[in-house]
Amino acid sequence: ETGSVVEALRRDGAVVVKELAESSLVEIIRAELRPQFDAYGLKTRSDFNGARTLRCSTSLLSSAPSAASLIDHDMVVGVANAVLLPHCATYQVGSISGIEILPGQPDQALHRDDSLYPIENAGMELQIGAMWALDDFTAENGGTRVVLGSHRFLRSWHLPGVSDWESAVMSSGSLLFYMGSTWHGGGSNQSNAPRMGLINTYSLGWLRQES
Repeated sequence: ETGSVVEALRRDGAVVVKELAESSLVEIIRAELRPQFDAYGLKTRSDFNGARTLRCSTSLLSSAPSAASLIDHDMVVGVANAVLLPHCATYQVGSISGIEILPGQPDQALHRDDSLYPIENAGMELQIGAMWALDDFTAENGGTRVVLGSHRFLRSWHLPGVSDWESAVMSSGSLLFYMGSTWHGGGSNQSNAPRMGLINTYSLGWLRQES
């Protein structure tokens, strides 16, 4: 199964694996993240992050230790091994962030996560992202928008044609893998309830961590 996920990820730049985490684990992680969101979530507000999006990343595993089961999930490790290890002796967790998009939050600007690294080597991915759905992700509540195939776009300092995006619709406990070079962004939450996710990035070991 990991092989088919890696194949789809390399072909399309993103792939969803449905209901990979047990619902009981998801509920525990949600409960552990809640105090962090409530206390610190709005401190990261910006034009890019959004005015109605809660984020927490500092010492996240200290407050949500159960999230470690997702960070080193066998499927995630298998995919990261296949994509990253051909280009490094070891890879690392680049960042860990909880994200909760509140009702009324507009679309986030589409972007690629690896833009912080000024490197472009054909065929070498610098990182991958793993977005875990801790709520159902829908087109209405801010499901992550992904431009399939955009990992093949050459790096440029202007915005390429990224209007042809799709929402990652997936149930709670599902996982969206995407390449660091894939254009993506949070969707607008036009529903009456927040949607929560946990995103982990994994980068080549000779790069600095994002956070």
